[in-house]
Amino acid sequence: MRNQLSILNVPVDVITMNEAIQRVQDLYSEPGLHTVVTVNAEMVMRARHDKELHDILKQADLAVPDGAGVLWAAEQLGQHIPERVAGCDLAVALLQKAAQHKTPVYFLGAGPGVAEQAVKNMEAKVGPLEVVGIHSGFFDDQEEKNIIQAIEAGQTKLVLVALGVPKQEKWITEKLSHLDGVVAIGVGGSFDVMAGTVKRAPEWMQRNRLEWLYRLLNQPQRLGRMMALPKFMWAVKQAKK
Repeated sequence: MRNQLSILNVPVDVITMNEAIQRVQDLYSEPGLHTVVTVNAEMVMRARHDKELHDILKQADLAVPDGAGVLWAAEQLGQHIPERVAGCDLAVALLQKAAQHKTPVYFLGAGPGVAEQAVKNMEAKVGPLEVVGIHSGFFDDQEEKNIIQAIEAGQTKLVLVALGVPKQEKWITEKLSHLDGVVAIGVGGSFDVMAGTVKRAPEWMQRNRLEWLYRLLNQPQRLGRMMALPKFMWAVKQAKK
């Protein structure tokens, strides 16, 4: 039985990083496609106006508490989530396990060459990976068919999709639903972090829930997206009342 709480009607698993890793390992041996979503404030706010995304989040096999805003919201509502399970950290941990167990992985998304560099950097860190295929986030209909066929033919177990929210979640649900024993995760900008083209916030900022501020200072173009955070906080306060 899953231990979940609801943040503005979006379910979030009350789970630690180690528990999330184990849950994914277990899902590999279960039939069907299994989706993992990384829930943050921006995603919750988007889901309020996007029914398709909201349905995907509600039906996910695992919804990890990715953002500091989600932990804050849980506290405001009198709940407790033990720790933040950042999507990028989860992806890295799963790749470490994949290297140990020779789990076939497919990398899809980000700009040209980024996923390739991410794989090189990850292999330097965790050892050789069973890479079924790599493709950037730019593809036409024929290339898309080839990607899906490669995922299937390579008996892929873990598919990391970096197309951004909500495109990655919708793509996974629409295009991979016929697969069996596969775990697919929307990982946003994780390939850029793995490739070294984008830096994560220092540990102390991550611990103090200030990663959003670091991102904003380094990528001012994110300001529009960051406006979801005060709206989210306002909505949580209203829900608390």
